[in-house]
Amino acid sequence: MRTQNNRKSSPDAGATPASQIKHLIVLMLENRSFDHMLGYSGIENVEGVWDKKLSNQDKDGNPYYVECNAASVGELGDPGHDYEDVYKQMFYRPTENDTGATEPTMLGFAESYRTYSDEPGKVLQCYDPGDLQVLTSLAKNFAVCDHWFSSVPGPTLPNRLFTHAGTSKGRLDNSLEWLGASPTIYEVLDAANVSSTIYADGWTAAATIPNLLSHQDQFFGTLDDFYDDCADNNLPGYCFLEPRYSSGVEEGTFRPQNDQHPDSDINEGEHLIYSIYKAIRSNRKVWEHSMLVIVYDEHGGLYDHVAPPVAIQPRHEDIATNPPDPPLPPFHFDRYGIRVPAVVVSPYTPHCVCKKTFDHTSLIATARKLLCPDKPTDDTLGKRAMMANTLDVLLTQDGPRNEHFEFAPNPAAQPPRKPDKLNHLQIDHLRQAYHVNLKLLPRLQIKPNQKWMECLNGQRNKYDMCDHISVEEADHYVRSVYAVARNQKQKESP
Repeated sequence: MRTQNNRKSSPDAGATPASQIKHLIVLMLENRSFDHMLGYSGIENVEGVWDKKLSNQDKDGNPYYVECNAASVGELGDPGHDYEDVYKQMFYRPTENDTGATEPTMLGFAESYRTYSDEPGKVLQCYDPGDLQVLTSLAKNFAVCDHWFSSVPGPTLPNRLFTHAGTSKGRLDNSLEWLGASPTIYEVLDAANVSSTIYADGWTAAATIPNLLSHQDQFFGTLDDFYDDCADNNLPGYCFLEPRYSSGVEEGTFRPQNDQHPDSDINEGEHLIYSIYKAIRSNRKVWEHSMLVIVYDEHGGLYDHVAPPVAIQPRHEDIATNPPDPPLPPFHFDRYGIRVPAVVVSPYTPHCVCKKTFDHTSLIATARKLLCPDKPTDDTLGKRAMMANTLDVLLTQDGPRNEHFEFAPNPAAQPPRKPDKLNHLQIDHLRQAYHVNLKLLPRLQIKPNQKWMECLNGQRNKYDMCDHISVEEADHYVRSVYAVARNQKQKESP
């Protein structure tokens, strides 16, 4: 069992609610917008869509309406969410058939999705709250943040890097060029003698950050480790939980992805959220000192009606290059990405709807404020993280809440859904694993199938080069590389 920085296990009389939080636990899921997941929740004061008549129009004048029908969509595939797609979703003006607006209109989702599907209206469809029993129940009983925006108007990896480091180093895409970024929140907390762990169910992009990978026992664990640490009251100060991004076979059993990426069964992710919540609640000593944040990395191309506001540029050198096709204005990381679901659960949080503006840098700002309050705030992780709103404003309950709420996830698909092909995120993970593999000792490297090389060395936008690789094969490869990388680093550690 790994040793963590254990802290007090019972509330202190007279202490503030914020001072009682010893474990900040973050579960970051994949590619869903706020409206898509909670827009029809009906929670009082939530900025949703159930009380509005909203639509998008494509360039041919065809209207598509926002409706509560997402459960019938089944598989959305992988709607566009690269910067070019998000720019169109945010700034499209259908009356002039261009993207020339100076402020976000939020009218371009259907036109953007038309590139990927002959049913553009699906990208505007939202879930009924009954389809999301877990997420909706937690939102109704604790805090829902309805102005939480992704950090950049782009895909997964730059948004997750903002979560780890407060900046994506000027990248708006899923390029490997940003790998190795430092410092991260884990190193900053470590310098303040606060423990932290990335608990991953399989691959994590953080494995590509050498400063973290070189300290395996300190910064990495499995999701099973998280459940064990909850049971043993052995959690670190900061826990970052990553879902299973890819379906695969483990010990003879097929395990579907549960990241809630649009090509996966939404109920698998609901079961994951429920399991994590129950693990925390099952140990009162853990529950009474924890804050759980359930949030999504970015919107995944799915509709949201709230325009992202301007944001603080993390570093003066953070300027993205113009995407070549079509030509777009330069991006200075001075506007947030599209709104995502965010629910905060803690024993000191009453039900409320928080209207403050958050993005993923609020996570690392909150970690620093709650877990090392005696350390001065600085711009080590960028100016945005230094000035971000923090989640301690949701800790207003004088004593810990210990009442129980009756809810449970809907059954997952039986048999579990098996994806037909790799989605873009899984391809990116495969390429990341190959990149990490090349840095292993030659005798430890896992040679990929030679038929894969065109995919592994292909340009970032040519995902069709990977159609011949099965999801299970790719999952086995990334898990194998990760296991070898972890084992090598542990053996090299003094």
